[in-house]
Amino acid sequence: MIKAEEALKALSPKVKFNYWPHRGQLPFHNDQYDVKYRALFGGGGSGKTKAGVFECLSWALNNPGMNGAYFEPSYPMVNRNLIPMLEFFLGTPIGMSPLVAGFNRKEMSITFINDSKLWLGSLEVEEGVEGQNLDFWGVDEARKVKNLETQFQVLVRRLRGWKQHDRLGGWVTTTPDEPGSFLFRFFEDPKTKDPEAKVYRTSIFDNRENLPKSYIDAMLRTHSGGLAERFIWGRFAHIAAGSMDFDYTRHVLETGRLPKWRGTMVYGVDYGWTNPSAIIAVMLDGDGRGYVVDEFYQSRVRMNDLILTAKAMRDKWGEGAFYCDPSEPGAIEDMNRAGIDARGNTTKREDGVRELGSRLKAAEDGRFRLYVSASCVNLISELQTYDETVKANDHAVDALRYALASRRGNPPPAYF
Repeated sequence: MIKAEEALKALSPKVKFNYWPHRGQLPFHNDQYDVKYRALFGGGGSGKTKAGVFECLSWALNNPGMNGAYFEPSYPMVNRNLIPMLEFFLGTPIGMSPLVAGFNRKEMSITFINDSKLWLGSLEVEEGVEGQNLDFWGVDEARKVKNLETQFQVLVRRLRGWKQHDRLGGWVTTTPDEPGSFLFRFFEDPKTKDPEAKVYRTSIFDNRENLPKSYIDAMLRTHSGGLAERFIWGRFAHIAAGSMDFDYTRHVLETGRLPKWRGTMVYGVDYGWTNPSAIIAVMLDGDGRGYVVDEFYQSRVRMNDLILTAKAMRDKWGEGAFYCDPSEPGAIEDMNRAGIDARGNTTKREDGVRELGSRLKAAEDGRFRLYVSASCVNLISELQTYDETVKANDHAVDALRYALASRRGNPPPAYF
C-alpha cells in the first residue's frame, strides 16, 4: 500500500484509473466542467454506470474539498451497482484504498485524502436530499426514480457549492424512457430543454469489446422497434410504436455548422388552420444530401400571410420550388398566382416516409443524408416523437417529406 503523501501526488494533474472510455463515453467526460447538466443516455450494457461513477471519482479527487453525491433509485441498487463499481475503480474495498481517508457505512459517505467527500444514497424518499449543499451530483438509472421531476428540482437547488467552488455540475446516466417524459423535456426537447443541458448517447455497440457476443446477439434477436431504440441505441421511444431513426446528437447541427455555400433550394408546405401551417426550407448539395436550414410553424395563418412568409423565406435562402400538400389545390393556385413556384406533391405517403427514414441512416461514408438546423425546433420535436402509424403531430414532417419528394421527379405545376 502506498503512503498518503504519495497518493496525494498521484492526484496531480489527474488521477488515472484502469479505464479507457469508449467513443460513446468520451464526449460525456470531455465536457465535465463545460456543461452544467449532462445526460448520458445508453442501452443496456453500454457502460453508462461506469462512466457516471468515474465522473464522481474524477470530480472528487481532482478538486480538493469538493462535496458531492451519487444516487441510485433504491438502496439495494446502491449496494448492488454503486459500491462494486467504486471498488472496481479503486482496486480495493473502499475503506482500504490509499485515496480514502475514511468510509462511514452508517451515513454512507466517503472522505478522500484531499478533503473531498462523496455521499452515496438513494432517491426512494421524495426530497430525500434536501439540506445538502453540493458541488456535484450524479443519478444512475434516473428513469427508474419515483417522482423524478420533484427529486430533480431538489437536486438543482442543492447544486450551489459547498465551499463556493467555481465548478458545479450534475449528470444522469440512464436508459431513456418515452418522448414527453421529464427526462425528455429537460434534456432533449428543443422547445423545453434547459439551456445548460446537453445529451450524450452511447449504444451497446460502443461497448462491444466488453460485452459477450452472445449478449449482443440476444439483444438484437429479442429487441425491435421502440425496445431496440431504448435498450440498444439509447434513444427515447414509445414501446410498440414506429419511430424515425432520428437522433438529436447526430442529426442536429448548430447554426454555425451549417454549410456556408448555397446549394439547390427546395421547400415543403403543409397547409393548416387549427393545426399549424408549416414551411420547411431544405438545402441540397451536389450529392443530394439535405440540410434543413429554416422553418415556419404557426396556426391560424391566413393565405396572404403564408404567401408573404414563403416569399421572405425564398428571398433569404434562394429560388426553389415549393412542394405542397396536394389536398389544397386552391392554395397551390393562389401561391402560383403570387409568383411562387408551387407544386402539388405527387408521391405516396409511404414512399415519402421511406425516403425520409432512409436519409436518417448513415451512408457508406459514415455521414447521414439529412441534417437539421438546431433553430428548427418544431421539426425536431416532431421527428423525435413521429409515429408513422398515427396521423398526428406531423405537420412539419409532412412539409419536409414533400420537399424531399422533389428528388423523385415531381412534375411542374399545370398553371401559372
